[in-house]
Amino acid sequence: MKLAHGTFTWIVTGMLIACGTNPDPVPVSPPPPEAGAPLPFPQVEDNVRHDTLLIQTTFDLLDGTFVMVASNVNETFEGVRLIHYRPLPDSAAGVIATSSPGYDSWTMLPTFHATPDPDERLILANFGERESWGQKLMTFDHGFEDIGFLDVALPVRETENDTLVLKRRDIGPYARTAHVGDTLTITFATDSVYLYEGLHNDHDIVLPSHKVRYTLDRSGVLMLWVGGAHAALPLSPV
Repeated sequence: MKLAHGTFTWIVTGMLIACGTNPDPVPVSPPPPEAGAPLPFPQVEDNVRHDTLLIQTTFDLLDGTFVMVASNVNETFEGVRLIHYRPLPDSAAGVIATSSPGYDSWTMLPTFHATPDPDERLILANFGERESWGQKLMTFDHGFEDIGFLDVALPVRETENDTLVLKRRDIGPYARTAHVGDTLTITFATDSVYLYEGLHNDHDIVLPSHKVRYTLDRSGVLMLWVGGAHAALPLSPV
C-alpha cells in the first residue's frame, strides 16, 4: 500500500526521535589478562631524584612501591640493577632491595609474574645490548633472589640494507608461567623461539615454541625441555 507523503514524514521523524532517546551504551569490561601472562605493571616517569643513579625506566607496582632499572652515573663494570624503592617526601628513594648487577649488559628489562604466594613475584629480566642475550630468572618479595638463566630470545626477521636478517629480541613479554603443584613451568606464546644453547651442544637454533619449555621444581632445579628431552641448568646465572 502506498503511503501519503505526510504519513511517511511522520514515521521517519518518529524513528529519529526514538533513536535519540536511547540510553548511553554500557561500557564493556576489558577481557581478563591471559593466564600466566606478565602482570600489567605500568612504566612511569621518574619520580625520585638520585645524584649517583642513571635511571633507565621505572615500574609502578601499584602498592606504593616501584622498581627502577638503573646504573651508576659513572659507568662501572657492574652495569644496571633492579632497585625496589618507596618514594620519600623529599623526592629521594627509600631503597628496599637491590638485585645483583647485569654486569656488561646495557639493559635489564623486567617482566613480572604472579606466584601462588601473594607476597612474591617471579621476574624474568631481559639482558642484552642491541639484541637480547636471554632472561635472568629471579624471585622477588622483600628482596631479589637469582634462580638461573634462560638462554632464549624471540627470533624476528628484519630488513637491513635490503637484506633480511635474524634479530634476537626480548621474549619476556611472551613468557607464560604456570604453577602445578610444586613445579613452575615457563612456556612462550610465540611461533618460534631462539635457543642460544640447546641440549646437545647445539647452539643458535630456532625451534617451534611448543617444543621448548623450562621447569623449576621445589628443590630449585631449573630444567630446559626440548620436546621430551631435558637437562638441568646451572643454578648460578651468568
